[in-house]
Amino acid sequence: MSSRSRGQRGEELAAQYLISEGYTIVRRNYRGERGEIDLIAFRHGVLLFAEVKYRQDLTQGHPAEAVTSRKLARLRRTVVEYLASGEGPPFTALKFNAICIIELPGQAPQLELFEDILGP
Repeated sequence: MSSRSRGQRGEELAAQYLISEGYTIVRRNYRGERGEIDLIAFRHGVLLFAEVKYRQDLTQGHPAEAVTSRKLARLRRTVVEYLASGEGPPFTALKFNAICIIELPGQAPQLELFEDILGP
């Protein structure tokens, strides 16, 4: 499986999780000049920005380890760019989560949610 296919698999699993939690997916893979946002979702006035990390083995460590301070800084800049574009729905609050998924061969995917990765 190519790295692109793996990324799409992880984002699809994360999107399905968010939908099951009552969110509507607003945008997948927003690419701005400053970076990328994996998933943007909306529920009850809350606009959620989700960073998705997916692993099929643990040779590179737990997926949460890939959510570095550098990655968070890039996410913050990209969110500002997205909001300035006026593209999203009207919102009353913002939320920033990481969704980490481990799908080992022959096992069901395990999803772990990390909320407020940019602070409350």
